[in-house]
Amino acid sequence: MLSLFKTGRLSAQLCAIALVTAGFAAGFATFVSVPASAGMIRDTEIEAGLRELLQPLEVAAGYAPGSVDVRVILDPSYNAFVAGKRLIYFHSGLIVESTSSLETIGVMAHELGHIKEGHVQRISDDLKQASGAAALATVAAIAIAAGGGGDAAAGVLIGGNDHATRGFLASRRRAEAVADEIGLQLLEKTELSAVGLRDLMQRLARQRSLPESRQSPYYSTHPGAAERLQTFQDHLNQSPHSDNAPPLTAEELFARIRAKMIAWTESPLRVKSTEANKAPNEAIGTYMRAIADYRRGDLRTALSLMDTLIANRPGDAYFHEFRGDILFALAQPDEAAMAYERALDLRPVSALIQINLGRALIASGGATNLWRAITALESAHDNEAKWAFLHRQYGIALGKSGRIAEADLALANEAILLNDGPRAARLARRVMAVDGLDPVLHRRASDIVFRYSTTQE
Repeated sequence: MLSLFKTGRLSAQLCAIALVTAGFAAGFATFVSVPASAGMIRDTEIEAGLRELLQPLEVAAGYAPGSVDVRVILDPSYNAFVAGKRLIYFHSGLIVESTSSLETIGVMAHELGHIKEGHVQRISDDLKQASGAAALATVAAIAIAAGGGGDAAAGVLIGGNDHATRGFLASRRRAEAVADEIGLQLLEKTELSAVGLRDLMQRLARQRSLPESRQSPYYSTHPGAAERLQTFQDHLNQSPHSDNAPPLTAEELFARIRAKMIAWTESPLRVKSTEANKAPNEAIGTYMRAIADYRRGDLRTALSLMDTLIANRPGDAYFHEFRGDILFALAQPDEAAMAYERALDLRPVSALIQINLGRALIASGGATNLWRAITALESAHDNEAKWAFLHRQYGIALGKSGRIAEADLALANEAILLNDGPRAARLARRVMAVDGLDPVLHRRASDIVFRYSTTQE
């Protein structure tokens, strides 16, 4: 399943911070939050594949497998950044433009360095130390720089130039250097070459010769590409693992992730005429064509291609999942549910497939299917509790089953995740007005009212 969603609203200051620190706009960055306009791609196969590539580094960093999560932002720029305590965001452009698995894995190692050092929290603390006009100047310069206006950003900073502003930018540069160092250590522990990082930085360094309008926003926020390139090259000169080829399984996995991302982000015509012909194998080329046909609305052709793939590879969970997506789009929810259930048989713990199964069962209707939908969505909850879309589907299933108070609570949770506190409070008050309400539900609703009620309601 691939779905595109908009993230929730943020304050203007946090959006500006996100713009600058999402700034290896060509590679790596620290992060506070995702811009409100960002489109998020949720795809079972892509996220699972990235987590699989991440796992050796994750363990080397001292985390249990699966402790660090990944998400993908629909954006053609070459970028990755960290959010929360253990969450890495990848831009779709990073996956599409990476020349090998080592490049993406190297970026992962760098981002884990930010997580290990707690840089997400530190950037918030640094901003709090700035005050008044200086803080406003810093935030304004950040936003302008992220848009490519390096000279304008410099002017804003000169106008608000003070110790706090300079300290903030210096702190960011130090954080990048530390993340580089930790990333290289993690690559060394896992016996992986840092050649991907070196090649990436070489491409960035070459952009110095371009007109400013064509340079990566990286240069507005992360000075010192030449120095960092030298750091990576020095490591390669000394490491016994510099000539190590990436593991074959990692390279094959990355090639499939990249091919699927291209199929979803390039124009369908280009995918069918050009990109699918460059796929790592015939099956993936057919997969890409099916995705392109799906995007064009030629659902019957897409379904026929997936039926052929599944006949040859019946054990591929992701093929069954995408077949379910096509059937759902064809308004065949019963058949779609069966396809999702087959995918879950092959990949039992997959929250995104469980959510799609829930959607299909809701569309099928009937008491039994609604009960099954509720069960599937509850199973997905542990892994996707912070995804508003899940709470919306759960609320629909509960409402159709006649469990209105629980449905309103689910929709209140959705509103909270979408930063709509007033709506959450209104729904919670409606729950509290129900006669004979379960005390547990009453307490949950009361907590929401207490936290999100405003005098403006």
